Amino acid sequence: MKAYIPFLLFPLLAACSSGPSGMSVNLGIGSRIGSHVGLGTSVNIPVDISSKKSDSGINVIEEQIVTHFDAQGNTSDAAVKGGFYRQLISKRSNNEYIVQDFYEDNGRKRTDPMVLTRKQLMDFNAHPLDGTLTVYAYNGNIMRQQTYQNGRLTGAKY
Repeated sequence: MKAYIPFLLFPLLAACSSGPSGMSVNLGIGSRIGSHVGLGTSVNIPVDISSKKSDSGINVIEEQIVTHFDAQGNTSDAAVKGGFYRQLISKRSNNEYIVQDFYEDNGRKRTDPMVLTRKQLMDFNAHPLDGTLTVYAYNGNIMRQQTYQNGRLTGAKY
């Protein structure tokens, strides 16, 4: 009877883990084969514990596309051939986001990363209140650099 105990007892293991993207529950089952070898399997179940709701209708998720733009700079819910997309790099504060624009067709950068306010996220022509806006052509060459202080243009190179 003693030899059958390890095979009859299949313990159910449960663990929780959390990371920067949320929490998950892990369930496992296993048994011991011999005196030194274990065998088992597990299932990882992601759990959304976020209770934060967006108050502006803009859902900001790290490393995600904020919006798409068509070739004229109008916002779009989906990718548009010849258009652009704005990707969130990180959230700096409650009202500041580091974003970067890319060409939809080739995935190359259209701008260097820049800090925008929540209100500016959906504006194709948005620029940082303080800092430099560098815009790249489709082929990767610098098209223009504009420097801003307190929202006012203080210098430009074309």
